[in-house]
Amino acid sequence: MGTGHRISERRVRRAAHRGMVLGLTVGAMAGAGVFAPAAAQDWKGKTVTISVGYKPGGGADTMARLLAVHLPKRLPGEPRILVQNRPGGGTQTNARDMLRRPSDGTYIGQFAQTLMVAGVLGQAPKWFKWNQYGYLGMIDGAGEQTLYALCAHTGKIKNLKDFLTGKDWRWGEISPATGAGKVLVWFSQTEFPIRAFYGYGGSTEVAAAFDRGEMAVTSRCNETTATQYPDWYKDNKVVPLFGWGELNPDKHLPPDNPLSKGIREGRWPWFGDMHKTVKHLATDAQWRAFDAMLSLQGTHVWTLPPGVPAKTAEVLQKAFLDTANSKAFFDDMTKRGRKVAPLSGADTAARVKTIEDLPSAGKKVLVEVFKHKSKKKKKKGKKKKKSS
Repeated sequence: MGTGHRISERRVRRAAHRGMVLGLTVGAMAGAGVFAPAAAQDWKGKTVTISVGYKPGGGADTMARLLAVHLPKRLPGEPRILVQNRPGGGTQTNARDMLRRPSDGTYIGQFAQTLMVAGVLGQAPKWFKWNQYGYLGMIDGAGEQTLYALCAHTGKIKNLKDFLTGKDWRWGEISPATGAGKVLVWFSQTEFPIRAFYGYGGSTEVAAAFDRGEMAVTSRCNETTATQYPDWYKDNKVVPLFGWGELNPDKHLPPDNPLSKGIREGRWPWFGDMHKTVKHLATDAQWRAFDAMLSLQGTHVWTLPPGVPAKTAEVLQKAFLDTANSKAFFDDMTKRGRKVAPLSGADTAARVKTIEDLPSAGKKVLVEVFKHKSKKKKKKGKKKKKSS
């Protein structure tokens, strides 16, 4: 794979080292006792279920089905793994269902990391206690390694100036409870000319809807969709406006995808870090909240139900991290246009706690984001009260 592959391998090694140092007792499990014959009986002949909080075909579903292939090789007894989909409520349906699932190591669940942040902010449902689950980690959680961009449909917007001089540009997402949905809620609370709407079943549906012209702008135009829809850039159907996260195109995976290539060639001279190019459209408190929210820029958190015995959880945590850091898994994910930026369970939980360190003004902004309210919706509500 050339330079991009060498870069990714260094990231894998750094992620592995970070996960082993930070723990969840993972480092201690590197010894010979983990896969002793007695432990091998735990999964031999059993079936492990991985339950996904989204519909089939999206990023989480792809990760789950690749985990089903690679994870058994790192579990004693090499169990069979079955994948099921439990979409609903921005993954809340799946998170709640996990509370009723067996705690014997035969069940792995997934929900959006925003649900954890909502728990820290006191905005999650009463039944959800973010620290009661056993976190395996995130495959796409090291967000500083990921490019995010807001892109426009050229049938509606030609450049950044067109975007800024317009108003109420339609931007659709899955749900205000997902990671990408929270980003959209944040944008709708600022001075960005955005009109938010929700209801798509997964990331694949969002990208397809944008391709059909159902919305003017989307953030679903990074490396993944750039490879899935090469005509967007080849035929000038899509124009990037600004970005956030890893903006160096030489560090993107794959490094030669159409979006990264266009950035490298200066095809869109206005494109840059939104903290600089459009900083005036949000307050300082809003920017602090945005950066804190994106300390976990991935959306797919993999967890165990409450009550899984410590030894069983430790074996699963190590197996999960080893799988995410393996070359075979990385290659399979890359072939499907998916990025691998692993975080251990300990790293995942630690990044959520950064929300607690926010200044009060920034935390207040996040509370509003996690209440699923937007500034434009509140204005409409006030008008209704006056007329009644």
